[in-house]
Amino acid sequence: MKTISRVHSPEERAEMRQLGENRALRSQWRLVACVTILRTAVTRVLPLAGAAGWWVTLVCLMPGLLLYALGCWALRRGRSPGKVVHLLAAIALLVDGISTLTTLVTLFTQGLGTAGTQFTLALVAGGMLLFALNREGLARSIYFLRVPMLLLLVSVCIGYVSEARLDHLFPVLGDGASSIWAAFRAGVGMSWVFLLPLLEPPVKKRSYTEPLAVVLLCGGVLLALSLWMPHEQLTLHYALGDCLVQTVQIGSLLRLIAICLWMGTLFLSLGSACSIAAEYALAPWGRNLAWLPASFVLLLTITQVFSVRKLWQIMGMAEPWLLAVLAAGVLLSIRRSRK
Repeated sequence: MKTISRVHSPEERAEMRQLGENRALRSQWRLVACVTILRTAVTRVLPLAGAAGWWVTLVCLMPGLLLYALGCWALRRGRSPGKVVHLLAAIALLVDGISTLTTLVTLFTQGLGTAGTQFTLALVAGGMLLFALNREGLARSIYFLRVPMLLLLVSVCIGYVSEARLDHLFPVLGDGASSIWAAFRAGVGMSWVFLLPLLEPPVKKRSYTEPLAVVLLCGGVLLALSLWMPHEQLTLHYALGDCLVQTVQIGSLLRLIAICLWMGTLFLSLGSACSIAAEYALAPWGRNLAWLPASFVLLLTITQVFSVRKLWQIMGMAEPWLLAVLAAGVLLSIRRSRK
């Protein structure tokens, strides 16, 4: 019995390999975007806006979506982001990585009750990341785990909806205009993640609707959470640990699933932020330094010598400006390339 199989040419193999790398990189971006939006919404927007947090988060994402559409329009006309935009994106990813690592360590200590100091747990997470960043395993793992993680998230949302009440969506305006405005100012910076796909190849084939899947997923999760948790409980806690822990109090099995999902996605998002930041930092010069992602991991780990409260305050002041800084870089790049 003779088996006939097609033999791909070197050009076809290279194209297939590049296609696989692009898919894995796109999965990394979507994971970073989802984790950034949900983390910011749960820890910064919902405590201020309460029952209005789910729609306030969607409003916070609008500026980033508009800038993404503008960037797609510019790319289709032959304009490309410059070196400064890549460097700014790398810095934004590292700032986001500090928040992600702080959240992960806090979940270790307050969600699981793990014994150990903040810096010790950060060293453990950093050491695990150094192994995960070896070669291309992280990006491929995220690509293959995307469906299981989505199914786990759906199961948690079903747990929320099973105990949902429509009156938990009221008051629609939270505690008033002042709280809505404060929540918007705290959360508007998270939409900077929508500018990252503009820097990925192939830049001329970017779709205007690519971020919509992330928006719908995050909006659905926050709506389910708001239906499950009353306004008074959402606005009861402002500390990082308390905001995280109250999202997993949904029964023994679902609580375990929710904690594991938080920890797994935070860990993978942290590793993705370091690897993508290294790629952006070197992209303008066309270089590739295998040790740079590991250096970023060590840098983020060192930040945990400061207290969680201090780090969270600093990140709270820095994160709202990430969108403005990246938007300025994108607009300046478009203007210069037009000249």
